[in-house]
Amino acid sequence: MDTDRTDPTRYGRSFADVYDDWYAGAFDTDGAVATIVELAHGAPVLELGAGTGRLAIPLATTGLEVVALDASIEMLDRLRANDRAGLVEPVVADMSSFAGALPDRRFGVVVCAFNTILNLADDAAIAACLADVAAVLQPDGIVVIEAIVPADPADVPIRSLTPAQVRTEAVVFVETNVDTTTGRLEGRHVEIAAGAVRTRPWSIVLCGPDRLDAAAASVGLHRRHRWQDWNRQPFDDESTMHVSIYAAGP
Repeated sequence: MDTDRTDPTRYGRSFADVYDDWYAGAFDTDGAVATIVELAHGAPVLELGAGTGRLAIPLATTGLEVVALDASIEMLDRLRANDRAGLVEPVVADMSSFAGALPDRRFGVVVCAFNTILNLADDAAIAACLADVAAVLQPDGIVVIEAIVPADPADVPIRSLTPAQVRTEAVVFVETNVDTTTGRLEGRHVEIAAGAVRTRPWSIVLCGPDRLDAAAASVGLHRRHRWQDWNRQPFDDESTMHVSIYAAGP
């Protein structure tokens, strides 16, 4: 069982073989791609935590230059298999410190979708990631982050076990534990199939939009927009997700 919560490759090793099957249709990929293409204005795009290419590949099919960065070789191997035309440039690097892997490269858009930014260890690691983002942005470039709005800690059970999937060949449960010391939600998918049990660990830092704004501001990036989804619906107190746009300058 993988227990090193700080290992940036852990999620990919845990989920690369099932990610496309388990999460197909779970995201508004079409909405995300359309919005990112519009925001890019033809400029190169860097995706952090690109995984199996859910966004990177359709973005590249529009003609954009797309670099897909991930710490997981397993995830990028899946991306290469999915990217049959070879349109996306995969780069193996830890998103908490990646600028050195992209010397002299500049991007019009850096995107970090669906909670990937929250996979980092803490607010300091998020700020470090965003500092490298600022270093690879074009002068007029932007950062696009999609993430959950964490519930009030008082409303989150310290421990839970819930069924996630029930299929003919397997049963999957999700076990979660809130670490009140670190402010992280530690979880694992427990897959039971053919008499075997496999655990797939993951964790996220419970960092809400305000803390993300503060981390961005600490490295000179400031929020320009915040929506509750890729269709640019207004963000409000009832929103459970946010899509936030940051740029350099005041």
